[in-house]
Amino acid sequence: MRKSYRRRNDAVALLGASLLLLLLASCSKNTGRSSGASTTPGGQNHEAGNAQAVPARNAQPPLPTGASGYAHVTYRANVRVMEAAEGRQALIGVSSNDASLLFDSSNQTARSLRAGDVLLIKGLLARNVVAAETTPDGVVVLTQQAALTDVIQDGDIHLQSPVRFGVAAASSPHPPTREPFSWGSLFVENAYAQSPESNAMSNAEAKGTRDAYGNMIKGAFKSVVEGWETTFKATPGEGKTDLNITLKKNVGGFEALITGQGYISNFGFDSDIAIRQGTIQNMDSSFKNLNGQMNMQWVVAKDSAGIMAEESRIKLPGAIEVPLAEFLEGLPLYLEVSGALLIHPAVTGGKEYSKGQFRISYDGYQHFKVKPGNIDTNGNVTGDIDLGEHQDLSPVAPLGMVVAFCAPRIELMLGLNKIYEESDIKKAAEIVDQIADQVAKRLLSPDKYADYQKNGIHLGQTFKNALSTSGAVYFQTVATSASSFSGNGSISPCSRYDLTFVAQVGASAQAWGQSVGTVSKEIFKKQVTKVDPPGMRLCENIGKS
Repeated sequence: MRKSYRRRNDAVALLGASLLLLLLASCSKNTGRSSGASTTPGGQNHEAGNAQAVPARNAQPPLPTGASGYAHVTYRANVRVMEAAEGRQALIGVSSNDASLLFDSSNQTARSLRAGDVLLIKGLLARNVVAAETTPDGVVVLTQQAALTDVIQDGDIHLQSPVRFGVAAASSPHPPTREPFSWGSLFVENAYAQSPESNAMSNAEAKGTRDAYGNMIKGAFKSVVEGWETTFKATPGEGKTDLNITLKKNVGGFEALITGQGYISNFGFDSDIAIRQGTIQNMDSSFKNLNGQMNMQWVVAKDSAGIMAEESRIKLPGAIEVPLAEFLEGLPLYLEVSGALLIHPAVTGGKEYSKGQFRISYDGYQHFKVKPGNIDTNGNVTGDIDLGEHQDLSPVAPLGMVVAFCAPRIELMLGLNKIYEESDIKKAAEIVDQIADQVAKRLLSPDKYADYQKNGIHLGQTFKNALSTSGAVYFQTVATSASSFSGNGSISPCSRYDLTFVAQVGASAQAWGQSVGTVSKEIFKKQVTKVDPPGMRLCENIGKS
């Protein structure tokens, strides 16, 4: 019997180890499309001088961000450019995942778009055009993520962006309160929204506001993602922004609550990018004064018999966006702070219960250079991890739980700025989804339509790739907690808790194109293991042959 339980317990631990490796790989995995733009130079040379950001009106304190930059670039010949005012007036609808755009049919540039073009709306978006058609509702443009090298033939880009946080100029009169945990009252509330496949993210995500320094701070994101009622909120304060997350699930006798609280402090970002003949030659970036902390707690239980081992990957939308286009002659680059979670319970029977918590903190700076297929780093990022109170109950069978939290993720993004004025968007995302789907069926081959469904139309597929990043460059922290309990049916019941904390920097091919590919590097790693009671060989040897 001991060997039987040991094998089952080993399987739980191996599951945790495998998920850790999967998470670390997938957090920087490229899922984007390679560049297919023409290499023929063309277009006008655009330059922007140094500038300073203007704080939000009536915001306190009225201090500039100190950001500056320039973009000396030549666009590719197939880039179609709209000025910001023209684009905002012409764009009347966006699909739930940003892939399909609906324009007023009176706009000449929109009517001229063809497959293979690249659409650039200054300050707003840069997208590859897959297909376009004029319909009674407007010009429908099917798009995919554009890389920098899809847009720029030759150029030099320089950015210096200290990111400061302050109290929002237009804050909610009812700030969120943290309720004490009560297992019996977890699921009294109604679901926030329908499943992602049938509900537009734009309707589930509150309109953003600008904090005192002009950073775009979004309201609380509330939706049901892969069966988890999910809330994610960023609240600006003096010198930092607080991050709060809550996830709940109740299905088939399985109940779970996962919460997280933390912050990210003011930080600095610098970057120099050189592009020659449509190819990235060099990227030199720095993240300065990185400082933050996250506290995570979970409790799961299953009252009924049966196994619950369903993995969920949940993308948390950008809580903070820092637009940079005003320094770059409208080139729509911005910094985004977001996150993602991987949740994998290994509940093997009824009357099982597990709870745990951990804390991570990080501090430091990192400078790195990216060239095709290579990344060189230097800096000093340090961190600490702490395992909090854990408790596991299982009458017979082994029990496990893996919670991986990828946050904060700070990315330099190219493309769609997700915050609009309400008057700019006249068609609901669900309507645009339906119109775009009809156009895609008419214009795309069956294979391309299937691919577009997977990568463009349906929001649910987007969430399945939640742990990937499309940032041109990024910094992220990943904390993975794996717990396993032998079950009370073993001769010597014991528990094992493993916590791994990793900090990474990297660049994604989805924004850079094939010239660079996806590269990443660990700049910090720390692990801690706890066996309870200490010295129990059954749990200390989990995963060993």
